[in-house]
Amino acid sequence: MKMQPAAPSPEYENELRTVLAQRDWAALREFTRTHNLIPDDVYGQPQHFWEVLLHKLTCNRIDLLGLHDDSRAWLKEHGYTTDLGGE
Repeated sequence: MKMQPAAPSPEYENELRTVLAQRDWAALREFTRTHNLIPDDVYGQPQHFWEVLLHKLTCNRIDLLGLHDDSRAWLKEHGYTTDLGGE
């Protein structure tokens, strides 16, 4: 039997939504450092990595539907898709 990870708390979801809506890659990096305990090599990724992640996460959240068009356009302009598992 495979264990499923616990769902994020409402507080976590609200804070992440706020960070993504601010469109601030540095705030996303700090959020993940604080709440997800990401390793140093991920934390140390350049700004572009965090911008891509911000836009991909935005496109995969229904509660940020109003930001999807802008994020899809940004991703397309930079050669990415909205798929979290690939480019």
